Amino acid sequence: MCSIMLSRHILWELVKATFISVTILTVLLLYGNLTRYEDVFFKAFEQNSTVILDLTLLLLPYAISMAIPFGYTIALALLVGRWASHREVVAVKSLGVSSVSLALPIYAYSCVLSMFGMFATLEWGPVNRAEFDKLREQVLWENLSHLFVEEGEVSFPIDQNTDDQMKKSFSSLLDKEAGEVNRVTLSVSEFSEEFWKNLRITFFDHQNRILMVINSGQTFVTKSIEKGFLTLDLHQVDLEPVHSHDNFFRGGSDLFLKVSHWNQPLVLKIGEGKKKNFKRLGFIELYNKSMDSKNMRQRILARSILHKNAAVGAAPFFITLLVLPTSIILGRKEGILNLFFGIVICVSFYVIGTIGANFFENHIWSYLAWWIPNLFFLFLSILFTMRSIP
Repeated sequence: MCSIMLSRHILWELVKATFISVTILTVLLLYGNLTRYEDVFFKAFEQNSTVILDLTLLLLPYAISMAIPFGYTIALALLVGRWASHREVVAVKSLGVSSVSLALPIYAYSCVLSMFGMFATLEWGPVNRAEFDKLREQVLWENLSHLFVEEGEVSFPIDQNTDDQMKKSFSSLLDKEAGEVNRVTLSVSEFSEEFWKNLRITFFDHQNRILMVINSGQTFVTKSIEKGFLTLDLHQVDLEPVHSHDNFFRGGSDLFLKVSHWNQPLVLKIGEGKKKNFKRLGFIELYNKSMDSKNMRQRILARSILHKNAAVGAAPFFITLLVLPTSIILGRKEGILNLFFGIVICVSFYVIGTIGANFFENHIWSYLAWWIPNLFFLFLSILFTMRSIP
């Protein structure tokens, strides 16, 4: 009876500490991801859209999946260290309770948490992150029309390394200066879904200098949401290039070119499209990719992501093997050491995993690299246990 009550007490204290720690880390991780995509949230806010809540909720599972193993590590280290510093462990043992009885509920809890963690990293987090990406794309496309209505202009950052089709369309307009384009702004006087009137396109370089201004009386618009492309078929075109980085506003060029129809449509990549990102696949789909023998590169990539997510999800159990006995010893000396120790374990997991993944990148079993931290913690716990036996 005493053993059952003790186990319940340990589990309850552990659940409370884990919840608090994981919640704090989840908030921090969620904030980091929100700032990463702050442009999308600002655009959604400008539209007075309730989609902001949907975007936040879709990011939540990913943040939780990352917070579980490391929040639990800190919670366990602090909790066990507090028990040791208050001599609670010694007091319980003096009543005849064995170390196994004390550790059993903690190990059982870590197993359950590891199973939930693996579900979160392999299925729940990636699937919701994929839904977040879809909704983010939708916001970006809807924001295009909103900006034209509210401000009359929209601006896009340009990364030509992402697509050859966009690079080709730029080359037809700007020739040698095509590679210098860093930003494009569009302004329209009248627009519908597939037809824009009086379009003005301005190309900027990395120093925010104007490279060329294009005016199109009539523009036929094609939106490819699946690929993230905005294709502009320009008619009644008036081009005004700026040569040798002259100042456009000081009359940098006297050259004007009028064309009835520009044969090469202008292609702008304004979204990620619906391309498959292996990091956003659920467990079944990712597992099938990892077993595909037709594409070896994709197979290795899928296996790497699969094992990394599984290793992170299963980390609570392996971390418990090391943290539990170590925190008891550290807690007897100084309670704050346990917090530092928990943080060191969290950082060590990612450092060892990253180094292992990079070091064994060219090996056939490189996808197992993220299990190295877990196996390392297991080895240290066995070594520690053997040295503790008289």
